[in-house]
This record gives sequence, structure tokens and C-alpha cells, in this order.
Amino acid sequence: MSQTTARAPRGLLRMRHETLDTIFGYAYAILMVDVLLVLANLPLAVMMLVARDLLQAWPLLLLLSLTVAPSLAGAFEVYRTMGEGQPRPFAAFWRGYRRRGAQAALVGAATVLVVGFVLYDGAIVSGTAWAVLLGPTLLVVALLAVTTAVTTVVGLSVFETASLRATAKAALYLSVRRWYFSVLALALLALIVVVLLLQPVLGALAPGLLLYAVFANAHYSFRRVLQGEG
Repeated sequence: MSQTTARAPRGLLRMRHETLDTIFGYAYAILMVDVLLVLANLPLAVMMLVARDLLQAWPLLLLLSLTVAPSLAGAFEVYRTMGEGQPRPFAAFWRGYRRRGAQAALVGAATVLVVGFVLYDGAIVSGTAWAVLLGPTLLVVALLAVTTAVTTVVGLSVFETASLRATAKAALYLSVRRWYFSVLALALLALIVVVLLLQPVLGALAPGLLLYAVFANAHYSFRRVLQGEG
């Protein structure tokens, strides 16, 4: 009886110690993702800090944002491996960047072209009679392009042997079919942008955690479809 009583606290303490290790491991990995994202997108980060009017500088911002998609491939690789023992965010980030960065860059370039086209056309039709008709359509196209791009990069990270074409088609399907998840992802991405614009320095600590939620959201959608429940 006494031995059983003595063992229980030790087992409880061990469980608590393992739980704390897991929590701190996840927190460390997410924090390192923030640091690595800043380093991988340093020109964009500097531009956001020094630009006086980001709205007027949107063409340059779009150009500098070409580095975002490859860095997301690295970040999502960190998230994918977080449950596989002791987190190694630096190694995982570089592995994801090297393995899927080129394909993610193509996705990012296509997205930049679409968003740039939408912004350019929006500037042209603004103030005209076509604005009411084309404005919402252009906005939906831009938002769909963003959600499809992010979901595609998640798919490239999760499915190591999947082709870019197949992953992009599945991502487009998921972005439309599970539109409520797309809305959630857009809200999280918008929150990242708002935080970075309001507090660029402190805001640099937000993307890692919010992008993890975006990753988990897209990963869940892919898994549900593969299970035949989507």
C-alpha cells in the first residue's frame, strides 16, 4: 500500500516533467520559426520598417514578397516534425526550404502575379461605374489565390512525394470546398499583417504561432479528404 502510494507521485511528477518538456519544445520551435522567417524575408522586413507609405509602395512589397512562399515551406516543415521527438527547428527549416523551396517559389510567383493584376486592375476601375461589379470579383480572386497558395505549400510539406500540379489542384479544391477553413486562414493571415504593420518589432513574434494554426487547419483539411470524409 505504501509502495503504491510512493510510486504515484513519482509517476505524476514524471508525467508533468514530460508535459513541460513538450510545451517548452513547441514554444521554442515556434519562436525559432519567427526568427527564421525574419531572416529568410529580411529585405521585406526591412522595407516594412522603413517605408513611410506601404500602400504607395505596394509594387515593391509584392516583389519582395517572392521570398515568403519558400520560407513558408521551411516553417511548415518545422511544424510537420514538431511531434517527432526533440524539436530541431533550424535543421527542419533548412530541410523544408531546400526540398520544397523551389516549388513553393513558383507558387509564390504565381500568387504575386495574380494579386498584382488584381491591385492594378482595381486601381484602374476604382471611381468608375465598373467598380461595383468588378471590385468584389477581383477581391475574391485575390483571396482565393492567397488561400490556395498557402494550402499548396502546406500540401508540399506534408506530402513529400506529391507533385506540384496535383498538390495545387487539391489545394484549389479544398480552398473552395471547405470555404469556412479558407475564411479562417485568411483571418489569421490578415491578423499577421495587421500586427506586423502596427508593431513591426514585437509583431515579429506573432507569425510563428498564427502560421501554426494555418498549417494545422490545412493539414486537417487534407487528411479529411484523404479519409474520404471531405
